[in-house]
Parts: sequence; structure tokens; C-alpha cells
Amino acid sequence: MPLKSLKSCSAAILLVLLTALPAFAQNAQVTLGKRASRIPKSCELLVPASIEGTVDLPALVKEAYCKGAGDMMTDYSYTMNSVTRSKDKKGQTKEESTTYEVFIPTLKSGTQGKGILVVTARDGVPVPANELEKARAQAGERLEKAEEKNARETGAPPEGDPNVKGMLPLGMYTHTTNNRSSIGSKGSAALAIHTFLKTCALTLVRREQHDGRETLIFRFSPRPDAQFSDNEKYIAQLTGEIWIDAQDRIVSRLAGWPLLGPDTNPLNPSLNPVERPPAVYVEMVRLPEGVWLPHVIRINGADYQKLFDGITKDTDSTFSNYIRFSTEIRDVKVNSPDNY
Repeated sequence: MPLKSLKSCSAAILLVLLTALPAFAQNAQVTLGKRASRIPKSCELLVPASIEGTVDLPALVKEAYCKGAGDMMTDYSYTMNSVTRSKDKKGQTKEESTTYEVFIPTLKSGTQGKGILVVTARDGVPVPANELEKARAQAGERLEKAEEKNARETGAPPEGDPNVKGMLPLGMYTHTTNNRSSIGSKGSAALAIHTFLKTCALTLVRREQHDGRETLIFRFSPRPDAQFSDNEKYIAQLTGEIWIDAQDRIVSRLAGWPLLGPDTNPLNPSLNPVERPPAVYVEMVRLPEGVWLPHVIRINGADYQKLFDGITKDTDSTFSNYIRFSTEIRDVKVNSPDNY
């Protein structure tokens, strides 16, 4: 663990986490909010869906929604690589990337805070060792202060009845937002698996084996009566695939492409949907301990410049090197870290 002043991080209680990752790498943030709840509302009274033979689709969607409603990223440090690609009027591409180490302060229920980010590389060039050491020391001080502040705050009482029956989540879907602000105009695009599960109709198209695990692959299309927030209205123009792991009943991948039309401005409209780059893409990874966390999140405004409310850059964030903390961490010692 590179931060010597890192305090303890407890994984004893299931909580709810919201993660927001703005579009531009230099302004990247991880914003956290917690509420104590052993069983999230979306998981109450649920029982496993039947997927043998005819799939009980309504039940499976509810189960997949629940299984990604966890808080697990609070238990890990990780690496985030954010790549931003843009095109000028001549079609020339410019690409920038920033790599971060991300550390999460311990938050009590009812509190909010920001993750501590340390830049380790820019455009593939590592930060000089002396600069990185200084940044890590400053990050350690910020982390310690954040945890001291959180410890002084009074948390909200637990929500719901602790004896309520239901399921426990197995992973965490993030809510990612890309923002654009310029003189006289603003724009925003949000990407969340939960929204697609709530607003889209699913049709089972095939079953496949991926990494030795059975996967159910569904075609999605927005329901005609679906209501979207302003920064999610683009979903009404999409079609694509949602993959659900058959054993864990959690979404493992989502990919969406615009239906061809005058407002989508695809990179190459002659290509069929699967050959075109996706407009949105989410891929989850299953860690050795069975927890599912984000691996890739993409909002592609560079190839679809009229789709995302003024967002004209392609932002691709990759999460890796997840390291889980024990409940007793002191200085640089960790208990058998799990890496990806």
C-alpha cells in the first residue's frame, strides 16, 4: 500500500455507494454517499428467478438490478485509467490519458465524501518519482483528515428493518456522468446499468460460455413509455445487448449503438451495428472472492456527436488492480490483497 498514513477500512456492513466520474480526466472525481442498509430496497423479498427452459424475465431483471446494488468499491483501492478522445472539424483525432490511484476514506452511514486520487501517469508517461512521492504523502494527509471528519459526524440511523428478507448484492454498478460546460452552453450524459434495466425491454437471443461461465445475452430496446432524465434521453435512440451471468444473475456487460438516423452522426454508417464502435459500453469483472466491480465504462461522444447533449468526446475509463483492505490495516500492511 503506497499511502503510509492510510487508516482502517471496514467492510463489515453492506452500504449503498454512488460513484460519479466526470468526463475530463484532469477533473476526474469519485463522489461517495452511504446509507446503512443490510438489504437494499431493490433486494427486499426477492427470490431467485427461474432461468431453466423459459426464462422468468421480469424476475431475472429484478434480480439483476438487486445484484448490482452493493457498495463494494468502498472496500478497495484501485487504479483508474481515463482516456479521452476528441476529433476536430477535419477529422483529426486527439487523445489524452491520465492514470490514477484511487483511495476511499471510511464513511459512516449518512455521510458523503470524495475519494482521494493520485495521478501516476499522463499520456502514458509515469509521473516522476519525487513528484509521485509528494503527491502520495499529500493524499495520505487528506485521507486521514477525511476519516477524522467522518468519525466526528453523526451518521443517519439505519434504513429499513434489519430482519427484512431478501437478497444480498454481489457487486456494484456505478452511475457515471460526463459533463461539458462552455460559454453559454452546458451538456451532460449519464450512464448507469440500473437505468437500462428499468427502462428497456429485453429479449433473450442466445446463451454462451464466457470464461467458463454461462451467460444469457439479451437484446435491449427502450420501452415506448419509458421516462428518462435529461442526461439519459439518448437511451431512447439506442439498441444493443445486455449480458447477464447465469450463476450470479448480475449484468456482466452492456453495449449500445444508436439506431441509424440523421441525428446520430455515426463514424461510418455503412457498417452494421456490431462493427461500429459502441456509443455506450460497460464491462464488469468478477474478482477472485466473487465480487463484481466495474472494469470498463465508455461514453462515446466523438463518434456520435449529436447523441449526448453536447458531449463530443469519447471517454473510456478502465478500472484495475483492485486491492481489498482487511478490517485491520495499519501503515502499509494489508491482509492477502486480491488483485485484478
